[in-house]
Amino acid sequence: MFAPVASAQGLLVLETGFTTPNSGTFNFRVINVAAGIGAVDVYLTVAGADLNSTSPNLANVGVGAISALVAVNTGNYELRVTAAGTKDVIYDTGAQAFTNQATYQAVVFTKGSSRLPNVALLNVDDAGTGKVNDNLLAEFKVLNASQVASPLNVLVDNNIVLSNIPFAGISNYVTTAAGSHSFAVQATATPGANLLTLVATLASATDTSLAFSGPAGALVPLVLNDNNLPPPAGRARVRFVNVSPGLGPLDVYVNFSKQFSGLAGNSGSSYIEVTADATIGTLYEFDFNIAGTTSVALKLPSVAIIAGHTYSVYVVGLPATPQGVVAKDD
Repeated sequence: MFAPVASAQGLLVLETGFTTPNSGTFNFRVINVAAGIGAVDVYLTVAGADLNSTSPNLANVGVGAISALVAVNTGNYELRVTAAGTKDVIYDTGAQAFTNQATYQAVVFTKGSSRLPNVALLNVDDAGTGKVNDNLLAEFKVLNASQVASPLNVLVDNNIVLSNIPFAGISNYVTTAAGSHSFAVQATATPGANLLTLVATLASATDTSLAFSGPAGALVPLVLNDNNLPPPAGRARVRFVNVSPGLGPLDVYVNFSKQFSGLAGNSGSSYIEVTADATIGTLYEFDFNIAGTTSVALKLPSVAIIAGHTYSVYVVGLPATPQGVVAKDD
C-alpha cells in the first residue's frame, strides 16, 4: 500500500512461478512505491564504483511499477538508487552479500522526504525473509531568522556547507550522511567565530529544517522534522513557524478562520491540508494575531498555494517589524 491515505493505492505482487537462476547468479527486480519521488534507476555495483561510467541494472522504474527480473552475478554489491536518467544518488547502502540462485526484490518507498527514498530488500523464499536497509543519506535546509548583522555561514562537522545566507533567506536542501552531526553557525563577517553550535541527528531518508533566530550573542536553534510526502490530489500541506524573538505566542488564521491558538515562540505547528489549484495555485490569507487578542501582528494576503506541495510559513524579525517567509519545502 502506498500514496496519500485519501487516495491510497495497492500492488498485488505475485511471488510464484519464478525460474531458479543459473548457478553463479541471482535474480533481482525493483518495486517502486516511492510516491512523490518519481521514476528511479537502480544500480548494483562493487563498493564505491563510479556511477558516471556505469549503466543501471534496472532503468526508469516508475511509481507503482514492478520491473522485470534481471540476472546478476553472485557477489557483494552496493545498492544505489538515482532519479531516473540522472547520476544523482538518492539512496545508498553499504555493500552486502547476494546469495547464489536467490531471488531478491528491492522495494523503494518513502519515509517523509520529497527526494530520498528507503529500500526494503525482500527475498523470495519459503521463509519470506528480508529487511529494510536504511538509506545512508538525509537532507537538511536552513532559515536565517536571526538579527545578526551579516549573512550566515553554516558548518557541518567543521566543514562549510552553506554560505552567505541573508536574513529571511532559506537554503535548498543539502544532502549529507544520516546520523548525528555537529552544526555551527558563523557570521560571514567574522569567519571562524561560532555564534552557535548544535548537535542534531538527521534520520535516514528524511528532510529536516533548521531555523536560527535571535541576536548574535544569544542565537537560538529550532529543529523541525519535515513531512514532504505528497498530499492528496487537489490539496496542499501547510505549517506555521514562529521564530520572531520576543513577539510571544500567536494565534494563526487561514482565510480568517483560526487554525492554531498560542503558537509559542521558537516553535512550529503541526501541518494542515488546504484545497488548492494544481497549476496556478489558490490565493490564501494568513494572519497572525497576538494570542488571545484581536491585535494583528502580521498579515500575509494573497499567498499562492499550489496543490501537491508542502509549505512552511515563517514569522521572522523583531516584534515591532515582523515579516513573513513562505517556503515551498518539497
